[in-house]
Amino acid sequence: MNVALEHAETAIDEVTRAREAVQRSKTPQVRAADERDRLKAVAFAWFNAHRAHLGGADLGDVDAAYQTVLDATARLAARSTYAKALKRAKDALLVVRRTVTAAPNQSFPSPGASEPEPAPAFSALTTDVAMQSILRRRWDEVQLCIAAGANLAATVMMGGLLETLLLARINVVANKASIFTAKNAPKDKAGKTLMLADWKLLAMVEVAHEVGWITKSTKDVGNVLRDFRNYIHPHKEHTDGVRIEADDVRMFWEVCKTISRQILSSVGKAR
Repeated sequence: MNVALEHAETAIDEVTRAREAVQRSKTPQVRAADERDRLKAVAFAWFNAHRAHLGGADLGDVDAAYQTVLDATARLAARSTYAKALKRAKDALLVVRRTVTAAPNQSFPSPGASEPEPAPAFSALTTDVAMQSILRRRWDEVQLCIAAGANLAATVMMGGLLETLLLARINVVANKASIFTAKNAPKDKAGKTLMLADWKLLAMVEVAHEVGWITKSTKDVGNVLRDFRNYIHPHKEHTDGVRIEADDVRMFWEVCKTISRQILSSVGKAR
């Protein structure tokens, strides 16, 4: 299968499952933040991961449909709005798939057989050689889990990796006043900012965006990864009836890599 066709197939599968999920609930509006974040993730997966591999096709209708989904997440939009936009996206993607099917084949190994992506240099975040080695090993183990189909394990490891990178990024800052006074810094019942050791991934991601280390789109999709990471608890997985599939974990890995690179590239900025 050529690269473009692989991405077209993946996008079709993502949008199909997203529409099924939207239609599963009978509430007239999509109100829950985690549900809107998941819909954002599907749209961002298109714009950030799939679209670049389909440049030879007319993508205007696909872009417009996904943009409608993104715009809807900024308000309490009706389920019918999402369902219609996701159907338009799927219909347009089917046209794109027909276009790219005839494209010359390119070498594209299956995710399980692909070469692992080397870890970035973590030296900008820590001078501790042992910690750098641990971070590289965690990066590699995420990819081993993905290749083995251990989707939940990979997702949990991504969350742990990001927590460590964000904590290290905070510790690089000499004057942490802007971090602890950030609007999204977690606080106790008395309104006092929590000790850094008590911060959760959600707060770290929010503050990282607030101080300009990561983009808003990355922050939004990073919150989806945080939600899915919580399925480490069997009761939550059973209650929600959600299972992390191969397409989900590959999308999360793209998000994790993007956040990691943005964190690393932010070192040396004013904040």
